[in-house]
Amino acid sequence: MRFDKLRLTKERHTQKQIDNCNRHTFPIISTHLAIEVHGAQVYSHKVFEEFQEEAKCSISTCKSRGFTECDSLEMTTVRDANKDINYEVTYCPDTLKATCSCRMLERKDILCRHVIWIYSSNGVKTIPEQSVVKRWCKDARLSKMFDCNGEATEDVDIIDGKQIGMSVMWSEIHQTVGMLMGKLKNDVDNFSSLIRQFKEKLSPLASPLNKQQQLEKILGCSSSQEITILPPKKSKNKGSGKRMLSMKEKAVTLARKPKHI
Repeated sequence: MRFDKLRLTKERHTQKQIDNCNRHTFPIISTHLAIEVHGAQVYSHKVFEEFQEEAKCSISTCKSRGFTECDSLEMTTVRDANKDINYEVTYCPDTLKATCSCRMLERKDILCRHVIWIYSSNGVKTIPEQSVVKRWCKDARLSKMFDCNGEATEDVDIIDGKQIGMSVMWSEIHQTVGMLMGKLKNDVDNFSSLIRQFKEKLSPLASPLNKQQQLEKILGCSSSQEITILPPKKSKNKGSGKRMLSMKEKAVTLARKPKHI
């Protein structure tokens, strides 16, 4: 209730514009690498810009300075001309898994130029599935939405596993009730009795918490039964209750007193 409605509406509109751009436009390819084309198909435009920069640098700055083979692994020393540093890239042809000593994939979840150079040298045309992070993809926000019957709807949006489970549960309840249509009245009564028994078992789990229980849940501790801290005694902080007279008031009081003759 405290969020700015106009600000949220603007953010939703901006997000829809970005989603529409990712779905219906295709970025410009700047190299001859097939892996760059696959990156444009998979990544969102914002992430693809960084991936494209790494792909271009893999052609212009990366060179091989050494190669060793151990069992099923190929270890290559890649020279980065921009940084003037040698990086060790380990590549497995069987699983297409590659790791680089620069650790860019671990840090940013995007392939570095050294790994892209190794993939291009070995004829790999697509980004391996284990190297594609879901949150950087165009369809990161798309997921099936289920109605109360457990059926997927055409609308797509983010939905968590708990909501899907609740939808499937509603679907099972509706299907079970539908099975009793046309049955004898005794079957309906027996089913109603089972529902009431099941509801009684769930009642302790679904019972709402009172204010005391809510505070205990937030604080993570239970209240003590013995009260040791009491409210302070009421005290007067403005004197004894009788106002002090001023010099003028004292003089007026003395003047009103009868004089002795």
